[in-house]
Amino acid sequence: MIRPFSNGTQWLDWEASNCDRCTKLDKCELRDALNVAYYGDGSVPTEIGARLAYTADKYIWQCGEVEWTEEWKSEFLARQRR
Repeated sequence: MIRPFSNGTQWLDWEASNCDRCTKLDKCELRDALNVAYYGDGSVPTEIGARLAYTADKYIWQCGEVEWTEEWKSEFLARQRR
């Protein structure tokens, strides 16, 4: 078991940067596991951590299974062109 977030605020920041911009939304095993962890002790199985692409040296990282929405891709590319 691993604890990917040090507190609820970090989890919410990560969720906003990944889950809220993903096409899977409420159909994601990873988000389900993180929700259970949020209401529990904050721990997820090591396998879930690997699928999340969890890295202990970053506050927020890109999920290993994120599928960006077209809207988010457009926003990202527009920022890159500035």
